[in-house]
Amino acid sequence: MNAFFILFPALSMCLGWGIRGQFGGETGAMVPGAMVGLALAMLAGWRGRDAVRLAAVATFACSLGGMMTYGQTVGLVQNVTDGQYPPPTYWWGLLGLAVKGGVWIGLTGVFLAIAASDRYRPREMAAMVAGMLVLGVVGVQLLNRPHHPPEQLPLIYFSDPTSSKPRVEWWGGLWFALIGLMVYTGVFKKHWQAVAMALWGVLGGAVGFSFGEVLQAWGMHRKPFGEEIDKWIDWWKVMEMTFGFVAGAALGVGWKLTGLAATPPPRITAWNRPWDDLTILLWLVPTLAVELEVSWAEGWANLPFVWMLVGLLGSLAGTGWAPFGTGVAVTLVSATDTVRYLAREKALFAYYWGFVGMVVFLFVTAYLCSLWYRREAPARTWWLWTLWVQTALTWVKFLPPVLLSAGGANWFLRWGSGGVVEVSFVVLAGMLSLLVWRLEGSAPSPKPR
Repeated sequence: MNAFFILFPALSMCLGWGIRGQFGGETGAMVPGAMVGLALAMLAGWRGRDAVRLAAVATFACSLGGMMTYGQTVGLVQNVTDGQYPPPTYWWGLLGLAVKGGVWIGLTGVFLAIAASDRYRPREMAAMVAGMLVLGVVGVQLLNRPHHPPEQLPLIYFSDPTSSKPRVEWWGGLWFALIGLMVYTGVFKKHWQAVAMALWGVLGGAVGFSFGEVLQAWGMHRKPFGEEIDKWIDWWKVMEMTFGFVAGAALGVGWKLTGLAATPPPRITAWNRPWDDLTILLWLVPTLAVELEVSWAEGWANLPFVWMLVGLLGSLAGTGWAPFGTGVAVTLVSATDTVRYLAREKALFAYYWGFVGMVVFLFVTAYLCSLWYRREAPARTWWLWTLWVQTALTWVKFLPPVLLSAGGANWFLRWGSGGVVEVSFVVLAGMLSLLVWRLEGSAPSPKPR
């Protein structure tokens, strides 16, 4: 097997997951999805619109797992209990991370395979997404409810029941949705590649998330490199990027072994264009309202699964969603998070001016994306855009508070482990850019159907 099929998607998702940690939530998880989707498309030799559509589908499929809480699950692994480390909950916490990581990347894998096939029609895709929603509700009710702490908690619970605010869990709904998809694609559609990609995703996500936390807990408690070096290491980021690396490697291996890397782009039957406009609006309004913390949309923050499914359906069945999902949507969510953080949490400028700047930036992004899409820009161009814009936005979010904050230490010392993380992003982005230039000349050209 060509090493590119492991290294390229692994490093892409490694960086994507590191960047995702700077933004968080369902919207932050769109970044590694976009990057690994474009990486796999380039490995298959897909061009222009076909590559962008695959990336858009991966963007929204990967976002679904972002609804799961895992901070307290990590705490079960690494928090000292009565002076004891590892705590009694160590293995239970690792199991929880495997359960959550497995379904997260499993969903990404199955939709990568569905997007690479032309056997699904728009109505069928809509039925699949609706079925996912129904199964998700059933799974949550059966496995993650009741949740009335401290009296009632689910029988299988991977957060901290002793916390003053035990977290609400959602992994049961995602597992029901994933299993339903695997049954449908495998039994009814005879689409074994979709089932195989789901299983590769489950394996990569389960191993990656739990192993990443093993490294984090080990580093935090053992301080293997000494106190002086340890203060420059962000062990949480080590966990995130390990998760991304292993997950991306598993998806790359699955992409190759299932034969999808040698499959020509699908000839999809798209729905009518007005449905694109409607579903983009149905995704855009709640996303912006929640990201910008609009008061009348407070309750919507608990329903991200719904409008992320709208984005997923649009990317699968539409045509306009490809440039919107890969170019505008991923940039939008990172930019709004950056503006909100700098304006509201750090008070570096008035929120109004930050919002105006963000809108101008997004109009430029939308214009460039429309030009690229019409002219069939290479997948490499889309990928480099995503790579460097997202890396730059992490610097925009990180650097001003460091340089402008008052403190006794000089600006270099104030960088701390966060500065090391930001530098590592640039180094990884540079490495990936070099890999892309090399890949461009070696990737196979897909055979026509």
